[in-house]
Amino acid sequence: MMFLTSSILLGFVRLCFIILFLFYLNRKFINVNNQVSFLDFIVINWFRYASVLVVLIFTLVELNAYNLFNCFFVFTLLLFFDVIGIENLKRPRAFFNTHIKNSLLTFLRNIENEKSFWFWFSLKSTKFKKKNITLLLLTIIVGGITFVSRYYFVIYDNYSLSDAWIYDLNKVIQFDNQYWFTFELATDAELAMINFYGKVTDVSPEIALQVISILESTLLAIIIFWLLNKLSPSKYIAPLVASLSFALVYVLTPLNVYFLLKGNPIFLALTFALPAFVFYIKPDLIKINKLSFFISNLFIFTSIGLIDLFTLLILIPPFLVIGIIFTKFKYKLKNLLTLLSYAMALGVLYVVYNVACYYQGADLVDFVHSNLLSVSSYTYVPQLIFPYEQIIQYAQYSTFIGFFLVLPLIIFKKENWRATLIFYLYFNVLILLTFIKNEWIDIDMLNNSISVILPIIFGFTLAIIIRILNLVCYRWERFYPITLTIVLVSVVYASIYYQEKNINSLKVSDQTPKQILDAYDKISQTFFPHAYCVVNDPATQVISNNSHFFMNYDFFLDEYPRIDSINTKHKKEPNFLVKHPEYSLSKSVLVFILNEKSKDENNIFAENKHLQKQLVENLYLFRKRGRKVTLFYDSKLLKVYEIVNNPRESKISDLIF
Repeated sequence: MMFLTSSILLGFVRLCFIILFLFYLNRKFINVNNQVSFLDFIVINWFRYASVLVVLIFTLVELNAYNLFNCFFVFTLLLFFDVIGIENLKRPRAFFNTHIKNSLLTFLRNIENEKSFWFWFSLKSTKFKKKNITLLLLTIIVGGITFVSRYYFVIYDNYSLSDAWIYDLNKVIQFDNQYWFTFELATDAELAMINFYGKVTDVSPEIALQVISILESTLLAIIIFWLLNKLSPSKYIAPLVASLSFALVYVLTPLNVYFLLKGNPIFLALTFALPAFVFYIKPDLIKINKLSFFISNLFIFTSIGLIDLFTLLILIPPFLVIGIIFTKFKYKLKNLLTLLSYAMALGVLYVVYNVACYYQGADLVDFVHSNLLSVSSYTYVPQLIFPYEQIIQYAQYSTFIGFFLVLPLIIFKKENWRATLIFYLYFNVLILLTFIKNEWIDIDMLNNSISVILPIIFGFTLAIIIRILNLVCYRWERFYPITLTIVLVSVVYASIYYQEKNINSLKVSDQTPKQILDAYDKISQTFFPHAYCVVNDPATQVISNNSHFFMNYDFFLDEYPRIDSINTKHKKEPNFLVKHPEYSLSKSVLVFILNEKSKDENNIFAENKHLQKQLVENLYLFRKRGRKVTLFYDSKLLKVYEIVNNPRESKISDLIF
């Protein structure tokens, strides 16, 4: 449970406070009179602005200008233009007279009336609708449960400090060096977002890499709740059950629990695609003009293409085709705008990737083909209680049953169930694709995406059942506070009780990598960057990039004592280190020492525990030379000792106080 106090949780809490603060600013200054629910605020603004952020990061990296300040500066300008509106910017005098002047007069009037201190921070006193409070609470509950659920599987994680993890972390860090398409051609926007998340929440890249999959799943659970809330007549129960099914049900989901902490580009791409699907079916759910609608979709599809080509080229087209057939006639114009934005995004991405392939000397077709296949797809799913094919078969049966149940409601009640039928048909098309033997369609990636669509289908079927029960039981759902509580407790209890045996049968992974990362996290929070050196296995050198100095065990044991001796001998000579910088020492040296309790399963660190005696002898040598050696980090598997070369010059607290 040591990770409960680590930056994984701290970064998530910071992100939540940032979102709540932005929601407050939105209600205070932008949507003053319009009561926007917290759920709508998250999803709509993710749809409109997160995709812009992806394209912005890509552009800044290509211009060698990527950093947090430039991102905020450009993004603030874009947000300003969007909030003010192009039309108002064309008539600045009229806008000033009608908006700015009135706001200033109101501000001065409030000062003259000697309003209280809290008045300036309070929201406009409009009656906050009961449903908005319910949606706020359910959004927090769904997000919190999903985060905790995914977080629990840290104990089974085999991804951290694996070869794949080291490879991904190196790419995350290289964005700070303005590298995108520099070493290889790949859709790396997910890793770029990891880099940005680390900067915004002030956590290290390795912590950001660990938490991104949890954040993707949390956001997806919230979006699944929102999708069913908007497209089904059940506003709370079916959306809640569907989102919690995605968050909690692992015995029916084809996800490898041993690699749940590995980022999933399909999941991130679907956080953009699912809201786009909703606005494609019901464009009037988003209150923007046609031009803004077109531009938003253009950014959405472009960002998806930068994140994951499989989602862009395989998952999205079937939905666009099915949707335009079954949506209402009044939505056809915006459907065509969406199709046009998709085609234009394909054109933009063709130019981007074609230019990248040209400079890399690669073939564009080979690049696209390689990104439609997953070379790191982990399909081992030991926790399933049924064969996956059987689970999919049951899901298909539920769509057929749902179709026959909803047919009388459409014919006799004249109710609108278009969205349900569209998703039913889309789900079955995806299943059909899994039977097509084609080198351009990766079955494992299809199954990965179906794990997100599956709870949505279940939610629509449940919404149909609830609608029929409402007809029979005279709207029993009106007692939703009690019903929601019962449903929430029942789903959480059932997910724990009925999955406990399967989950407990999983093999707990080696905790050595997690404790190493926890130690690095504590170091990064304690020491000033580039003021210390870490002694560790060469596999961890990537963590040191742009952060601190690194020394491997062989150098520390064989060469460092000699360098330390020479440095000590000539320490009082003012120009010695200027002439011989190779004998300089870091202000602090942190030595990682694994003990005999660490497992031999991890090939990277298995041999390091046998160095324990030699490393301790070296530490004793430095203590005899007058160096202060202290125990900095202590756990069952790992100890980290600090060799202090320059007292009170390396820790953040020392430099500040």
